Amino acid sequence: MKWIVGLSVIVAIAMGWAATAVIPAAPVSVDGASFKFLPPETDGVAFIDVAALKQAPLFQDIVKDKGLSLPRDLAEFSAATGFDPTRDIDKVTVGKVSPNEGLVIAQGRIDKFKIEQYLRDKGKVPEVYLGQTLYRDDNGAFLILDNIALVGPASTVKRAIDQMQLPGSLPLRSDLMDAIRTIEAGNQVWGVGSFSANDLRTVGVRGPAPVVEMLKSLSNGTYQMRIDTDLHARAIGNFTDAESAKNLADLARGALAVAKLQVAQRQPDLIQALDGVQVGNSGATLTVTVEESGDLLKKLQTNVKPALEKNLQ
Repeated sequence: MKWIVGLSVIVAIAMGWAATAVIPAAPVSVDGASFKFLPPETDGVAFIDVAALKQAPLFQDIVKDKGLSLPRDLAEFSAATGFDPTRDIDKVTVGKVSPNEGLVIAQGRIDKFKIEQYLRDKGKVPEVYLGQTLYRDDNGAFLILDNIALVGPASTVKRAIDQMQLPGSLPLRSDLMDAIRTIEAGNQVWGVGSFSANDLRTVGVRGPAPVVEMLKSLSNGTYQMRIDTDLHARAIGNFTDAESAKNLADLARGALAVAKLQVAQRQPDLIQALDGVQVGNSGATLTVTVEESGDLLKKLQTNVKPALEKNLQ
C-alpha cells in the first residue's frame, strides 16, 4: 500500500497550495463515475479535482520552479508502469464507508494491463470476486478498471464491487446529499460528512489534549476550497453542544492573537496572512474562513518559508 501513501502526499501538496477567487453560488456537481462505487451507508465524502488544480494560475506559479517529486516507492512504480500520478491522475474521491474503513477512487489515464502486471510482479495476490480481479496486499486491496483505480481494505473494495454490480446506483444518505448541495461550484477540493476525533487523528491532525477533548463532540461538517489567483476556503463544523463550539472558537481566536504578537516585528507579512483567517461560532456551529492574496502566499513561500525551516532545524 506504500504507493497509495505517496499518492496521498501528492494530493496533500496540491491541497496545501489551494487558493481561490470569489466562488459562484451554484452547487457543485456530483461525480457520477466515482459515486457509483460508494454504498448508501457512506458516512463522508472528500473530492479533489486534481486536473483543475493543475490548471490554476497560483498552483502553476508555485510549482513551476520546484515541480512535484515522487516518493521513492512511487517513483519506482511510475518507472515500471509509465504511470505518473502528478501527470495522469485527474480526480480523487475518498469515501468514509464505515467508522474505520475508507475507499480511495482515482480517475485518470490508468493503464489496467501495465499496473496489474506490476502488482503481479510485486507478489500481490489476485482474487476474483464477482467477475472482477482485485489484488491483495495483506488486508488491503487494489482494483484496477479502465481509467479508474480503487484502493482500500479488501472488505471495502469488495463492497464497492457489490455496489457497481447493481443495475442502478443507490443514492447516498439524504443528509449527506444535502450537505454536498451546500458546496459551491468551482471548488476543486471539498468534503462533507460525519467526522470524529478519531477520523482527524487518522489523517494526521494532532493537537493539545483540551482541543482533542473538545473535538470529541464534533458531529459533522463541510469543507470547500478552490484555487485561482487568491485563496478562499471555508470549513464548517457542527458539534453536539454549543459549549464545545464556543470553547474551540475562543481557543482558535486566542491562538491567532498570540501568533500575531509573536511575529509582528520579525515577519510583518505573516500578520497580513493571519488576518485572513477568521473564526466564528453560532450555537453548536463553528466556522473558519480563509481569504488570502495569492501574491502574499507566493511572497511568504519565497521569503518566510526558508527562514521558518531554518529556525526549525
